[in-house]
Amino acid sequence: MMSNLTKRMATSVMIVAALGTLAGCRNHMPHAFTWPATGDTIPTHPKPPEGGYYSNWDPYAAELTVEHVGSDINPVQTQHVLVATVRDSEGKPLPNRRIEWIISEGSVGDIVEVDESGWRASRGYKVDNSFAVSHTNNFSHVLDRGNDDPSDDIALEKGQSWCVITSPIEGETYITAYCPAIYDWSKHKVFLTKKWQDVAWQCPEPATNPVGTTHEFVTWVGKHSDGTPLQGYEVTYQILDGPAATFVNGGTSTTVTTDASGYARVTLQQTQEVEGTNRVQIDIVKPENVTCCKPPVHIATCETSKTWLAPSIGITKDCTPRALVGEQFTYNIRVFNDSQIAAEDVTVTDNLPDGISYVSSNPGSSGGGSALSWSLGSVGGGESRDIQVTVTGSRTGTFTNCAEVRTRRGLNARDCCDTVITSPALALEKTCPAEVTTCDTITYTLTVRNTGDGPATNVRVTDNLPDGIVTSDGRRTVTFDAGTLEPGQAKKADITVRAERTGTFDNVATAQADGGLTAQANCTTVVRQPVLTVSKQGPGDRYIGRPGDYTITVTNTGDAPAANTRLVDDIPAGTQFVSASDGGAASGGQVSWSMGTLNPGESRTVNLTLRFNTAGDIRNTARATAVCAEAQDTAVTPVRGIPAVLLEVIDIDDPVEVGSQTTYVITVTNQGSAVDENIRITATLPPQEEFVSASGATNASATGQTITFAPLPSLAPKAKASWQIVIRAGSAGDVRFAVEMTTDNLTSPVNETESTNLY
Repeated sequence: MMSNLTKRMATSVMIVAALGTLAGCRNHMPHAFTWPATGDTIPTHPKPPEGGYYSNWDPYAAELTVEHVGSDINPVQTQHVLVATVRDSEGKPLPNRRIEWIISEGSVGDIVEVDESGWRASRGYKVDNSFAVSHTNNFSHVLDRGNDDPSDDIALEKGQSWCVITSPIEGETYITAYCPAIYDWSKHKVFLTKKWQDVAWQCPEPATNPVGTTHEFVTWVGKHSDGTPLQGYEVTYQILDGPAATFVNGGTSTTVTTDASGYARVTLQQTQEVEGTNRVQIDIVKPENVTCCKPPVHIATCETSKTWLAPSIGITKDCTPRALVGEQFTYNIRVFNDSQIAAEDVTVTDNLPDGISYVSSNPGSSGGGSALSWSLGSVGGGESRDIQVTVTGSRTGTFTNCAEVRTRRGLNARDCCDTVITSPALALEKTCPAEVTTCDTITYTLTVRNTGDGPATNVRVTDNLPDGIVTSDGRRTVTFDAGTLEPGQAKKADITVRAERTGTFDNVATAQADGGLTAQANCTTVVRQPVLTVSKQGPGDRYIGRPGDYTITVTNTGDAPAANTRLVDDIPAGTQFVSASDGGAASGGQVSWSMGTLNPGESRTVNLTLRFNTAGDIRNTARATAVCAEAQDTAVTPVRGIPAVLLEVIDIDDPVEVGSQTTYVITVTNQGSAVDENIRITATLPPQEEFVSASGATNASATGQTITFAPLPSLAPKAKASWQIVIRAGSAGDVRFAVEMTTDNLTSPVNETESTNLY
């Protein structure tokens, strides 16, 4: 464990090391190191312990300067600030350097306060009213006097410190500022004297006057303590520079004394009326007191100024750059005074050039004809007046118009501007197709052109379409804005329309522009239409399997050619193409003919042959198409079928032994093309045969030797039906088995027999 002695020795070494580190450090106070920075103020020695008086222990500190903030003479009961700066050999300020402030014995006045900024307890303190200590700042500060006037704030920089003194009575304060860190005795002290007088003064403020006038300067002097005027103080006014001027009582310098009210008055006048500023210096001197042998005292020096201003006058004229012949337009005149002094007796004149005629003005002109004039009276400083003149141009050309302004003191100004008077003209062209069909789109082309010598403005073209003509979206009026057309310039628009019917349509379009400009153009379109008709003639009733001929006629009954006419005939189901006339070609279930162009009233006829394969009403349609036309017609042909019933009878066994059985098979076949109905079969057995049984397409009934089958309701084409009758041979013989068939389609029965040998 470390002993107390060892600890104390270690602490001493640390303190010495710290002091050694701080000694000679540029930004640290190299002596009187006190820490922490709390607690009461701790007075310190100005120099470090043993050896401080015999060595340059702060080699950086080289020079001390002190500045007055304010004048050398202060009114009593006011405060005066002294600012000290410690600098190194290069003139750079040093922070953390001690400054001692000392008021010599026998002086009036006291130390009010000193700079106490910083952290150390010894940062700054007042020992008594005649001795105080402060340290130069580490940072910049602003010393605010606590009022609302920032102009009296004091800006303090790094390396500076301050002291405030005051005195309630007149006299002189002798101050010594001392920096212990500066080794050179000739540079570590600054001596200052501050004079206090019970005097307050108010110098005249800078003023502005018109040239050619006079101006009175008034300076007031009184007691600061109670405001009582001070009479007899000498106030000297001296013109420092500026335009030629003198004081009324003569010369460029004059001295006057304050009157019983404390005022010292003097009047300044120009010797030549020119603009400029005279700087005037004012010195206030307390007069000599002969009674008590006090010499005169210079109280203060201040400066004011007198600025002489002359009025000015200017004029601008703004012309309408372009106008049309006969169109009203305006000139805008502005008169202005950019100075601070009024211009008097201001008049404006404006002589209109030939070709420009006066219409009106605001305010009204006092002149007549083309010689216009206005009396504006006084135009104040910074003021402007506006005049608006309305005129017309009677011919084309470029017209220069000038306005002039004059004042009482001979000031004048002039401004001119140009207006180009033009006469534009409109021309409108319209083109359209001479002839179209109702299926064609119609394009109207509108071209509007400026054939004059000036721009045509707000040009608009309107096309009111005739009855029967509309746009694609159903409008009957079309417009387009061409805007402004320069001379020779043209703009074009295409309008697409369609015809609702045939006829002759005369279409008129109108162009309009500012200044009453108009133009018209028209064109005529004839609208025609081809009209096709189809007539188709076919055969009458036909039977299945038989051919039939068709005649087709296409006719153009309209008033326009039917171009690219084509005829197509759809081959109906259940029919078969056989032949076609005039180059008709069959393909894909159609027969087609190319007929070219059919002129109005022209017809073409072709023939077509088909074979009918099914029964029913065969509908055959032919369609004709052409450019802008189509038509169709249908022919209906009834097709019937023919039933053809075949009766067949066979025996299964032949010959048949008596007592044995055999079977007769009856077959009915419809070999025709139509259904046969109510097929009735009746069989008759010979006496040698005995009936055993019957079966087949319908039920049978036997009566004696006759077997009757129930009727078969229908038998489709190519269909068959059969019946079977089983018999027994009763006795020998060459017999005949007889069958009779009747149907609804047969006009007489069909009989069939089958021979059989019985043994």
